[in-house]
Amino acid sequence: MSREEDDAVALVRVYCGLASADSADRPASAGSTLTSAVVDDAGRLLHVCEIGDDAAGYAQLVALLVERSGGPSGAAIAADSDDHTVTSLLSAAGRPLAIADDDSVDDFAERFADDDSLEEMQSPPAERRAVGLARALQAGALSAVTLPAPRDLAGYKQVLSAHAALASGRHSAAVALREVLRELYPAALRAYPDPAEPVSLAVLDALPEPGMLGGTVARGREVSVAADAIAAHLAADGVADADEINEAVTALRVAISETPRRAAVNRALTSAVAETVRQAVASVRACDAGCEALVSALSA
Repeated sequence: MSREEDDAVALVRVYCGLASADSADRPASAGSTLTSAVVDDAGRLLHVCEIGDDAAGYAQLVALLVERSGGPSGAAIAADSDDHTVTSLLSAAGRPLAIADDDSVDDFAERFADDDSLEEMQSPPAERRAVGLARALQAGALSAVTLPAPRDLAGYKQVLSAHAALASGRHSAAVALREVLRELYPAALRAYPDPAEPVSLAVLDALPEPGMLGGTVARGREVSVAADAIAAHLAADGVADADEINEAVTALRVAISETPRRAAVNRALTSAVAETVRQAVASVRACDAGCEALVSALSA
């Protein structure tokens, strides 16, 4: 995605629908979940996923909305009930929210369905309801407003606001990381469609410049990093299982071999590239760590 395309994404207003998963289709042991659907200003479906009806699910939804709209306040949300943990947290955070009754939700699912999309027409009921709610907002059939915060969550406004700030910061840090890689380490973008994913971040932190997989000089000394040693180390740290990490390292090695090398660089510049990539990675991880701390506090 070009810088211009990144900017265009950041300006998109989006609408989100939240619908309860159909309990008849879920095992009794499964936790409570919600289906979220996001559409753009033209009603085009951008994203559908299930989230847990808990603090972690709320955090996942906030991150998704920030990614799709470029900011914490660029999305209106409609739900099929105000009796969800996620909707309670949304209200406490002061986010625009609309609540629809069951009959209206079913009507929206039918009225705003895309009859030309076979995939959408064959989707589960909860997904169709979520999409219907999102498109009802987009079409003006519903209006999202700031609802009073639940009394038991009113004291968490500061925590939720801090989380929103970190979620926005994380998005900005991820964009910055992508731009740094575009200029200094293009093979990484070839290997990883989303370099801000946890496994990609870990590999880039361990291999922050392309020469490290080929035994070039970094920081004034010879560095030859065995890919299997890197994978074993990351697996031991619990980043992911060994197979997933091996695949990520291999993808990076192949991308480096297929990416034309730029003009020869001196040791100082090679060292600077490695340090810059590591710091860009650290910026994303710092926001992730802050978000995790706040979500843990909310869960507790």
